[in-house]
Amino acid sequence: MNKTHILFITTQLPFPAKSGGTVKSWNYVQFLSQNYTLSVASLLKDDDEKHVQAFQKAINLEYFESEQSDIQRTPLNLIKSYFLSTSLNVFRNYSTNFKSKILPLAEKADVLLIDHYEVFQYVPANFKGKIVLHTHNAEFMLWRRMSELTNNPIKKIILKLEATRVGHYENLIFKKSDLVYSTPSDIDLYQKNRMNTQAHAITYHLGNDTLLDLPALEFHKTEKAITFIGTLSWEPNIDGICWFIENCWSTIQQKHPDCVLYIIGKSPDERIKTAARKQTQIIFTGFVENLDTYLQKTRAYIAPLRFGSGMKVKVLEGLYRGTPCVTTSVGAEGLKVRNGEEILISDEAQSFAKNCIALLEDKRLWNKLSSNARKVAKNEYKWVDLFQKMENSLQSLLKKK
Repeated sequence: MNKTHILFITTQLPFPAKSGGTVKSWNYVQFLSQNYTLSVASLLKDDDEKHVQAFQKAINLEYFESEQSDIQRTPLNLIKSYFLSTSLNVFRNYSTNFKSKILPLAEKADVLLIDHYEVFQYVPANFKGKIVLHTHNAEFMLWRRMSELTNNPIKKIILKLEATRVGHYENLIFKKSDLVYSTPSDIDLYQKNRMNTQAHAITYHLGNDTLLDLPALEFHKTEKAITFIGTLSWEPNIDGICWFIENCWSTIQQKHPDCVLYIIGKSPDERIKTAARKQTQIIFTGFVENLDTYLQKTRAYIAPLRFGSGMKVKVLEGLYRGTPCVTTSVGAEGLKVRNGEEILISDEAQSFAKNCIALLEDKRLWNKLSSNARKVAKNEYKWVDLFQKMENSLQSLLKKK
């Protein structure tokens, strides 16, 4: 019997898995390739082109198509998106050439699996198979939360308008999808904003769960070190680490002048470098191949996110490894964690800094959080369990006529 043919359409090459979104996409395409006939159509961002050959060797695909995409997030492109009556990110991910490459692949597919809302625009109008949408965030809420944080009145208006445009588009494509995978917290946000969730099924955005196989960390082997890991060009990360440096770091330094802050990730945005200027205890590591070399010596792992939505892979990585984490309510969103038990949560700068200091000093608290974090990660957030649940939802859809 012929296998169901799935065409996976995504915004960027999911290999190597170098961000929260690509970690999920890479693990998912590997799972799909083992159970279905799989083709992938991917836009290429940044240095994706140099990884295409390795990606095709690492996975069993029927067909692969790609197209370079480098439309920037600029005021001019925002204006262009208004004229085209589409949101900025949908505009930034459009390519006529890519659309022409997808059409013949779609004709061969039984299922289109749309990875990120921005590429739903490539679903052919006459497609007769099943349409599955895999969301990574409640995107409208990301824009709305950005608008709430800015004090610039013009920027606030622009961001609010973008949140509205994105929300309308998300609701529209939900209605056109036969199945929509979203995190429970995002589904809750959609429902609270009266969006259509009839086709939704639960997914999670997980991280490297093999970290659970590593030996437990030990407080006495760590340094007075605080670590931040993330894509340093992603706006929530830029905002978060700048906020931490500008509002929390001096308080920590006053109490522990020998403490260091490791910022891990390549090509940091200029705003981060400006915030860290003249701070000798802040170390930019660049890209790190083996993150565990830093996690082993980290005493406080931070995720100071002030906007975004969905589950944060960087927070899950800390749970898997048992590196005690200080985050915000946004960073802990969607996770089955309790403040003071598996994680420390604070949205105010003073208490955020105080939580970091507590982890630098309090071995008993550190050990409790480390142990509890790994327990909840092992019980709740494993790839094999997640993909089985997603597979059940997909199989139920495929059985429908």
